[in-house]
Amino acid sequence: MINKKQKIFSFSDFKLFRFRKVTKKEDGFTLIELLVVVAVIGLLATIVLFAVEGIRAKSRDTRRVSDIKSIQEGLTLYQNNHQIYPVYDGYITGSDTMSAALVNEGLIQSVPTDPLNSSIEGVTYKYHYYSNQGKTYLIKYYLETDSIHGKSQGLNQAGP
Repeated sequence: MINKKQKIFSFSDFKLFRFRKVTKKEDGFTLIELLVVVAVIGLLATIVLFAVEGIRAKSRDTRRVSDIKSIQEGLTLYQNNHQIYPVYDGYITGSDTMSAALVNEGLIQSVPTDPLNSSIEGVTYKYHYYSNQGKTYLIKYYLETDSIHGKSQGLNQAGP
């Protein structure tokens, strides 16, 4: 039984209300902490860089396939008008014989070239057109990835 004079609790009994002065010996970060942060930032930057490069390669491949379709449409219109394809064997530069034939006819505003349009590590990223008699043609091009459905990484071909 509790005596009426006896207190049930008092605030001084709680240690929560006792404040201690917190002192620090040093301010700032240690060298190890800074090195860990720099290493983590470097690792994240590397991961992001590789992810972005993969996205860029896929984007270039998508553009390549779109470019080839545009060239094929222009060649089909040329063949409908002349019953023959332009005769040419070489890289599509935008000013080559085949490109000039399509642009001069007004079938295509400008003939696209490969987004890289150069040789890298032994692979020539350029569109190559071949038609020796004008009855048919073959366009060769390289893809950097296998991200396009129905197309493989490396050398691909397109024709009529």
